[in-house]
Amino acid sequence: MKSSNPSGVSRRTLAKAGIFGAAAAPLLAACGGEDGGADKGDGELDFWWWGSEPRHEYTQQIIDAFIAENKDIEIKPSPADFSGYWDALNVSVSGGNTPDVMQQDEKYLRDYADKNALLPLEELDIDLSQIEDSVLKSGQLDGKTYGIATGVNAIALLVNPALVEAAGMTVPDDTTWTWADFIQFTTDLSANGDAVGNSGVSLNNESLFNVFARQRGESLYNEDGQLGFTEETLTAWWQMVVDLRDAGAIPEASKIVEGYAAGQDQAPLATGTGVTEFYWTNQIGAIQDILGSELLLLRIPGESEGTRGMFLKSAMFWSVGRTTSDKAAAGKLVDFLLNNDKSLDLCLADRGLPSNIAQRERILPTLPADQQLGAEFIATITPELGEAPPVSPVGAGGIADIMLGVYESLLFDQATPQESAAAFIEQASAAIG
Repeated sequence: MKSSNPSGVSRRTLAKAGIFGAAAAPLLAACGGEDGGADKGDGELDFWWWGSEPRHEYTQQIIDAFIAENKDIEIKPSPADFSGYWDALNVSVSGGNTPDVMQQDEKYLRDYADKNALLPLEELDIDLSQIEDSVLKSGQLDGKTYGIATGVNAIALLVNPALVEAAGMTVPDDTTWTWADFIQFTTDLSANGDAVGNSGVSLNNESLFNVFARQRGESLYNEDGQLGFTEETLTAWWQMVVDLRDAGAIPEASKIVEGYAAGQDQAPLATGTGVTEFYWTNQIGAIQDILGSELLLLRIPGESEGTRGMFLKSAMFWSVGRTTSDKAAAGKLVDFLLNNDKSLDLCLADRGLPSNIAQRERILPTLPADQQLGAEFIATITPELGEAPPVSPVGAGGIADIMLGVYESLLFDQATPQESAAAFIEQASAAIG
């Protein structure tokens, strides 16, 4: 198949990439079925994705562009919102009707791979020459690839510089600052200004804690799919939350609960009642639009103290159903989504900053100003970053709710930091088996 990659680099398929380990252990027989799909079938593909209405609209335009170049392929689109998508996908896979091509999420990739629902993508002709090995690894399990990242994001501290200035302060040097500096900075912001230093609505985010754990040489999960951190590390994290609360750097417990219940549109950072908050880089545009003024992106504190904790997160993945009726057509569609100019001109950074490096560089000047800010931040920090974390284990989709429940108990003084750490470890261990 002729490459649509504008870089002119020769094709390199998954099977020839030479970046994978030994063959995977036999997958468990499950609802996905044993059939590896048809190499060349009827040319009909069910294509599933989740997202907002604008994403649905431009994805249909991508489909139209693909069909214009592949008139022998028919695509049946199935867009959905995020929650409805997973309900429908679970029912469809359980009934043996896995979509041919689908969006996948990091939290569920292992689950569906273990259900034998996903095709190892080594079997398809997909150009990966412009995707970094560290990004490819994020979709690999037991030496086989079950998802290819659509794009990448990074977690960062968003800061309202106008409120920092109003408090008579300056933005710290994020290349050297520590978590102790962060506590002092946000405490002083609350004391000197009219807005709270940090809204506290993301301190229960497991990805943020993962950065903290990685800075200590640990991780949220290990390669074996188990918890990869010590109780001591999680206790230190929860103790920092208590220190922030007691110093007035974050609001009282009830205000924090109100903050994350209100959603992103009404979050303190978006409404100007909070100076800082941790978000993913692709969220800055929406928050700036609501706020009506510019924000800054800073590195997570503690990156200069030892092991780097920050990482590029795969925004989502393209996966192929194991029982696809036409593997060749499915491979063509995924290749088009990842590498074709027409696809990326429409998608831009909506599914993360493109994992295809050549496309990332090509579209950068065309991105809206807010998306350029995130892209430039990622370009700056990428040389500093470590490898992406291991793929989350089965059951990881429930970890956020467990983390939130423990966080609330801590905020309301119903548990100590050590008790909170022990409670989370017990519940999370049970969830992931």
